[in-house]
Amino acid sequence: MNIEKQLETAVRTNHLVLVVFYADWSPHYEWIGPVLRTYEKRTIELVRVNVGEDKAIADAHNIDTIPAFLLLHKRNELWRQVGELTVEELKDVLDDFK
Repeated sequence: MNIEKQLETAVRTNHLVLVVFYADWSPHYEWIGPVLRTYEKRTIELVRVNVGEDKAIADAHNIDTIPAFLLLHKRNELWRQVGELTVEELKDVLDDFK
């Protein structure tokens, strides 16, 4: 499934959707998947967007600096972080919106 379709499907659910914008030369934040799996019943969907391959999606969300993170629910932006993010910071944000 392409990223645009994956994002569209994810935002139609009742789950929180964490969108991670990155580039091949930037950190891929591989630790995010395992962190999200610690939340019960998969209440959070993860969508990774490579801005080099999917610039239109980054542009649609006004992303011009990476890494960037968006937390969405039903197409509404709940939270945005541009720049580095630690495991603890992500857990705090997710706990606030759970």
